[in-house]
Amino acid sequence: MKLSLFLTLPPTLQAELGLLRGSLDDVHWTPAERSLIPLQHLGRITSRPEMEELDMALSRLHWEPFCLALHQVGHQMGETEDRLTVGVTPQQPLVALQKRLASALRRAGFPPPRRPAVPELTIGRLPPASPTDLIPWIQRHNLFHSSSMTVDHVSLMEVIPAGNEKQYRLLETYPARPDLTIPDGMSFYDDDEEEEDGGA
Repeated sequence: MKLSLFLTLPPTLQAELGLLRGSLDDVHWTPAERSLIPLQHLGRITSRPEMEELDMALSRLHWEPFCLALHQVGHQMGETEDRLTVGVTPQQPLVALQKRLASALRRAGFPPPRRPAVPELTIGRLPPASPTDLIPWIQRHNLFHSSSMTVDHVSLMEVIPAGNEKQYRLLETYPARPDLTIPDGMSFYDDDEEEEDGGA
């Protein structure tokens, strides 16, 4: 299975994103149920022991829940497709969560991802160099700012290719558990401590 970790959006934010889906030619809009903020791509995991190690690592993960919002649309150009995106604010706690995830998975023996997940939301896709005039759309929605959502869990999903698109199947959710008791003999390092250890 090809797996990734995401943040899912509450229905209120999914509805607010609906306001951005306008009449633009050649744009394939991302359905509300597939509006996900990527945290980390895990690649293919095929064996039961690997799945058990992954589940244990994510079950032991702990962090303080935090709030974020979506803001400011953008146009990201690519070789095979362009993307319409919405940014995330503030980014600092989200980046810290990504580092904590990466550290937990590295300790469990999983290799780092070949490409880091960008903490942004893709709301639409279109062919590169499309004649669609995006400038008025971007100008109209440039000040978009959603209501706030609480990040108190991460979602493990199977990524299923479906033609030119992807389907997602939720496998498990892992809560923040800020008051997690650390078992004897184990330690959860802070990001700063890990960086210092790595530089020694």
